Amino acid sequence: MDNFFIYGAYGYTGRLITEHAVKQGLSPIIGGRDAAKTEALAKRHELDFVVLNANDSEKWDEVLTKVSLVLNCAGPFALTVKDIVPKCIEHSVHYLDITGEIEVFEYIQSLGQQAMDKSTVLMPGVGFDVVPTDCLSAQLHHKLPTATHLELAFQGTSGVSRGTALSMARRYHAGGTIRENGHMKTVPLAYQDKIIPFGEKERLCVTIPWGDVFTAYYSTQIENIKVYTGVSEKTLKSLRTYKKFKVLAKTSLAQWIFKKVIKSKIDGPSAIKRATCITHLWGKVSDNTTGQTVVAELTTPESYHLTALTAIESTIRVLKGKCLPGYQTPVTAFGKDFILSFDKVKLSFK
Repeated sequence: MDNFFIYGAYGYTGRLITEHAVKQGLSPIIGGRDAAKTEALAKRHELDFVVLNANDSEKWDEVLTKVSLVLNCAGPFALTVKDIVPKCIEHSVHYLDITGEIEVFEYIQSLGQQAMDKSTVLMPGVGFDVVPTDCLSAQLHHKLPTATHLELAFQGTSGVSRGTALSMARRYHAGGTIRENGHMKTVPLAYQDKIIPFGEKERLCVTIPWGDVFTAYYSTQIENIKVYTGVSEKTLKSLRTYKKFKVLAKTSLAQWIFKKVIKSKIDGPSAIKRATCITHLWGKVSDNTTGQTVVAELTTPESYHLTALTAIESTIRVLKGKCLPGYQTPVTAFGKDFILSFDKVKLSFK
């Protein structure tokens, strides 16, 4: 199999993905901005490495002559993709990442025809964002092909990584996003809330700007999409209070403070949590013309552990040619049953 390059390999999720790749008998080249961290990870796993910034055009030219695929793990992805993705297309190198950032999906999809012309796959969102929710959407659409509305929700208990927190902080001021009548629509933070059942328990959930608001439309053609996540009453109250300060939140000072706090307080879920926690997902499709609805629940391993599994499996499949060129979602690439190919994943319809 052709070799691939993991960029951002020493970050929390990048490390997990690199470790899983090695366990699978793969030997990716790894890279990142920090020389000491990149070299240390490479030595630990006996891998080749490159130290480079996202905007280092000459270094990318060198790397992209040696590999057939880039797996980008360096978030916030909105700060890296506009340098990396065009370079990948230029060199006919497949591009995958683990983003959940809507603006990144939008940007990469806009390059789909260019990638197709170069026989190159562009597939952002091959981690927990958005593999399980993308597959859940397609499973529901398969049950109700006439669906006009899609709602998704998830509830995890393991916590978030530093990279995820930084991505959230960076776009906090932008509010929320839903899809309405086929078009992306900006809405206030914590736009809607509802009680959603996850297994035997019900949970207060609130809308969030999750990647599926963009991607599920391409996977299912459903024109109205909302995504929710579980929150506490206290968190919901805070979100609705803090949204009054969204203008302040995008200032350079506020962003500096966010980064400082996040880097000092957040790393990511422990190994025990990754091994034991379960993530619950819920989905509902409705046909507003006929009144029909279908509800499903999906359980998966802990989200960061799952990301390592799905990212490497996606990489393997793309390198084996099991995916058409151009912009793809996990579902358009691998089908609605992709998530069911992993251990400890269960799907049930209600």
